[in-house]
Amino acid sequence: MKNIKLNYLLLLLIFFTLSCEKSENRIIDNEITDDYNLLAVSNLGEIFEIGNNTGNIKNVGQINRENNSSLLSTNNFLSSDDKIYSIEYIYNPSPTNNLLIFDKQNKTTQIVPLILPSNISGDERGIIAISWDNNNLIGVLAENVLINNSTKHIININLQNNSITNLGITFNEDRISSMKKINSKLYLSTWGEGFLEIDLTNNSVTNLNYINGSRLAQINNSELAIMQPVSGSANGAKPVVINLTDQTVSDNSNGEIYGLVTVFGNSIFENQVYLNLVSSNSLNLYLGILKTNFKTNENSIVEINSANVNRNLIILETTN
Repeated sequence: MKNIKLNYLLLLLIFFTLSCEKSENRIIDNEITDDYNLLAVSNLGEIFEIGNNTGNIKNVGQINRENNSSLLSTNNFLSSDDKIYSIEYIYNPSPTNNLLIFDKQNKTTQIVPLILPSNISGDERGIIAISWDNNNLIGVLAENVLINNSTKHIININLQNNSITNLGITFNEDRISSMKKINSKLYLSTWGEGFLEIDLTNNSVTNLNYINGSRLAQINNSELAIMQPVSGSANGAKPVVINLTDQTVSDNSNGEIYGLVTVFGNSIFENQVYLNLVSSNSLNLYLGILKTNFKTNENSIVEINSANVNRNLIILETTN
């Protein structure tokens, strides 16, 4: 009889242990985990990693500037495997454009004063946007950053010797908000002044004035994602797709509007999802990751777990 009771108690103990293990496994399985981190930067040069599913954010570096009070245009940030590039515009004592090169490994910044082409005139010459041109940079140099409608020049920055070449292409639009190069064409979005297609082979500039926005991200060689302004909403925007072949726009917003704290700078397209950092008063959202799936036409938001972080942030790339 004692043996039967002991066996019965032993079976209950085993059953209880297995139940606890299964329950613990269910809790672990239900935990939110990140597939990757987003690498983001602010106009103060702060560098953050943000969990793509948890919204957990941490500071992982600081781009040093010659003047610690200077603000960096979010149009002027690019990331490679081992470095982050930016442009600092300061007076020292005359207008100076510094190329800032942040080393991701040792967390140091190299400050390189740039020598602008002598065949580009102007009293307040400043680089206002950059993008990748293979292993070098392609940029927009304004003759005067303080005057509307001043002439803008397309330049190439050689990262081997930091020399700058004037490519002989000009335009006058002011509010350049983001820029992407695909093959032999350069695409520039503006916040209210149209969408520029620049053919680098024949040096032509075409303005599609019915397309506006920011946060360009390349989907493929014939499509770009963009956050398009919403009329009547201050910095309110919605995700759309630009077809570069027939120059049409597909609205994928489902009528939803999201706020861009800064309308300047690119974004990324990762695993078939267009990613943006947004805010929303109606959603009581200080800052979050907007995920747009253009195939399913669905938007979702991951709230960032901080109400103190600088919101002038753009996404550069993903990290493991």
